[in-house]
Amino acid sequence: MQKSAYLKQSAVLSVIAFILLTIAFSVGQFASPGAGQEQFEYIYALEKYVSNLAGAEPALRTVLFFDALFALCYTAAICFAILGFASRNMPVAWFCGLGILSVMGLDYWENITMVQSLDLAAIEGGMTQERVVYLATVSAVKWHTSAAVLFAISFLLPRKTLAELLLVWGTRLGLAIAVPLFVVNAFDMREMASWMILMSMGSGFVLLALVAWQNARETEAAE
Repeated sequence: MQKSAYLKQSAVLSVIAFILLTIAFSVGQFASPGAGQEQFEYIYALEKYVSNLAGAEPALRTVLFFDALFALCYTAAICFAILGFASRNMPVAWFCGLGILSVMGLDYWENITMVQSLDLAAIEGGMTQERVVYLATVSAVKWHTSAAVLFAISFLLPRKTLAELLLVWGTRLGLAIAVPLFVVNAFDMREMASWMILMSMGSGFVLLALVAWQNARETEAAE
């Protein structure tokens, strides 16, 4: 497959990933009560945690379904982008490829753990505080790994046009700033940080689609 074909695949899959992210967010946001995943990604009192889990079902299961599809699409979109831009820095490309596969694995592990927690919440005494800590740990590792991988990917991307520069710096700084704020609740900004993560991911996929498609067309013209 030629470089232009890799980049076109990345562009298309980035759009699909954006759509799936939007659907998952909308389902969680407009459910009553809210069923977003982020409220189960940190530690708080067990009684309230279990109550929130019970209230989030069945909308949270729908969110997790679309999130599983989203994980497939963002992994494929980023892997194709890495293949398309690999010639710019092959060692970085290898690191990023292995890194994004690790993120996908952690994302699925988090989803599996969260679904099992939904099942346990329906059993009296099934959920424990240790389980809450475990799920929060998986989520924190996933988010920090994602931030590190995206930071590395930023050094693989072209930096000629405005869209490319926005993608590079958004990828380099977006999650790198938002994730620590969310995980450690620095400056009491966890809620704002969750919105920063969402906006960073959403805008990132839009920009990646634009950059990948434009570079694919330029590559085809050069060939």
